[in-house]
Amino acid sequence: MPKIGEKELKEQIKNEDFSPVYLIYGEESYLKEYYVGKLKSKLVDEAFADFNFHQYEGKNTPIGDILQDADMIPMMGGHTLVLVHDYPLDKSQKDIDALKEYFKDVSPTCVIVFWYDNIELDTKKSAKWRSVETAFAKAGSAVNLEKRTEAELARLIVASAKKRKCVISTDLARYLISVVGSDIQTIFSELEKLCAYTGEGSEITKESIDSLAIKSLQARVYDLSKFILQGNSDKAYSVLSVLFAQKEEPISILAVIASCYIDMYRVKCAKSAGANESELSNYFSYKGREFLIRNAARDCRTISIESLRNSIDIIADTDEKLKSTAIDKNILLEETVAKLLMQRS
Repeated sequence: MPKIGEKELKEQIKNEDFSPVYLIYGEESYLKEYYVGKLKSKLVDEAFADFNFHQYEGKNTPIGDILQDADMIPMMGGHTLVLVHDYPLDKSQKDIDALKEYFKDVSPTCVIVFWYDNIELDTKKSAKWRSVETAFAKAGSAVNLEKRTEAELARLIVASAKKRKCVISTDLARYLISVVGSDIQTIFSELEKLCAYTGEGSEITKESIDSLAIKSLQARVYDLSKFILQGNSDKAYSVLSVLFAQKEEPISILAVIASCYIDMYRVKCAKSAGANESELSNYFSYKGREFLIRNAARDCRTISIESLRNSIDIIADTDEKLKSTAIDKNILLEETVAKLLMQRS
């Protein structure tokens, strides 16, 4: 079977047409946990879970013992499910070889799921992970659960609000993403709160999102960058003071400031090359965060590409000082905001 995505995995679970082995990985943590749960609910009868369900964490159990459990015949028919979370296969070629050997004659009554959440599977850079992915795809299914696009997330928000008996427009769903970020679990949490506040049959408004939704670090630092670009020093330093009071790490704050300026620089370069800013998604990772390109296109209209280059140099210099000197990090950030404001002027 080939490498598949969310749609194909959903169909397999719906039709109970299970692969004998699964490799589940990708950027979207919520989706990985969700579909692992779906597989478990379909494959394991709770009455016999003590006999037919085996779960392993990390490398606490040798691969040989895991595969031995996979050969056990399930009690009262059905399937045995072997769930292995974050097993570092890339650390041992011997483990990879043992798995490949097992795949030559997999048990027809067992489904093995290797699920990766805290370990990144970089199949482009790592030959070992590429080998693992190929082995799973050949013997069963290698499932890459990528982040959903902004449009997909917006549809999910509209549909989820409807299930909660409240209404949100597609435009405000996109706005909610820009405020709280693109993590699905966070979106659901904030949507639950908004629907409870709005009440059944009512419509979520921009005002309720601004009042109730907890802004992501990226959204808060985006406000800081917006005020810098507007030349509004009072509001810029007000946001920075709040970030300091909330104990946000200066390096994390600077990293988001840097991403805002890099987004604008990319848009400027794209336009100077005669390309549309929307094409940037073909070259950089903006999936689920397409609003960043729109914001960058709007914010960079009145700033020159030379000023953006100078600003990025200022940010890079601050980054080096934050990581290599004993200077007060908050003071360094305050100085950086002043320099960026001067560039805007």
